[in-house]
Amino acid sequence: MKIMKIKIKNKSDANKELRNIAKLIDSKKFNKIKPVSGIYFESLAAVRKILTDKRLDVWRAIRDFQPNSITHLSELLGRGFRSVHRDVMLLEELGLIKMSEGPGTRGNVQVLTSLYDELQLAVA
Repeated sequence: MKIMKIKIKNKSDANKELRNIAKLIDSKKFNKIKPVSGIYFESLAAVRKILTDKRLDVWRAIRDFQPNSITHLSELLGRGFRSVHRDVMLLEELGLIKMSEGPGTRGNVQVLTSLYDELQLAVA
């Protein structure tokens, strides 16, 4: 099961972490840096602003039903294509889903795949 961790960190902790990474880069130990996994936000309000209930519904529908196009997804959700498309683009930018081209009845369509089975929220 693949899990995406969504973390809340305050600015000073995030800045400390960036300074430590910069020091490692300067000391030529860059290859010893562990890759950062997860999505980081400054506050719970910021999380809720980006991961709204409707966007989480979009992510769940992609994960559970694996729709073969954004049109199919918008029909599953009973929402307009434009708003679902906008949500899909944001979820892809966050790295929660992947879009790839696949054959459709009228040409190629964007096949939607969830990259994670579960999202976890952590406060650091």
